[in-house]
Amino acid sequence: MRLRLSRLSKPSKKIAIVSHCILNQVTVAPGLSSYVGAVKELVEYLVAESYGIIQLPCPEATFLGFNRWWMSREQYDTQAFRAHCRKILEPIIALIKELRREEIPYILIGIKGSPSCGIFTTTSNPEWGGDPSKAEKSKSNKINMPGVFMEELLKLIQEEGLPLPDRILEIDHEEIKKKGLPQESLDKLRLD
Repeated sequence: MRLRLSRLSKPSKKIAIVSHCILNQVTVAPGLSSYVGAVKELVEYLVAESYGIIQLPCPEATFLGFNRWWMSREQYDTQAFRAHCRKILEPIIALIKELRREEIPYILIGIKGSPSCGIFTTTSNPEWGGDPSKAEKSKSNKINMPGVFMEELLKLIQEEGLPLPDRILEIDHEEIKKKGLPQESLDKLRLD
């Protein structure tokens, strides 16, 4: 069967670069996912608004696998994890270069509170480490700081002399599932 594109079909001229778990909740640390598959409301919105979607690799799953504990920013803030992040971001940076060469605007969407993919907010607890059963006694906090992976992505963009994303948004997939996409988030996603 051959698919035929109408003459009206044109490629999108705007791109959303999204954290991996927005399209694949399977990679979220066990017990922390909010959806069975993708963050449906956000994905449907991006498709309806004609965004091309680029899925970032999941740094946590590619570094530690699926059966990892939930962790804090401090636990991921190591030379080895940062080197891993930079390595898996190489093809993304190459793609951003091509997009910018064509003057295609792009937005970046991260995960609020993620120790890796938070952009403005991350999970912190400098005491975490060792026996995970003792972590219950020492709760984590949300702090105003990027997650390690997003910090490295934004550094690489700047190091390459590329413009920062036209819009940057951080989402809380659990909140979206409960209340839907907030209007404030929708306003931040519009490039028109």
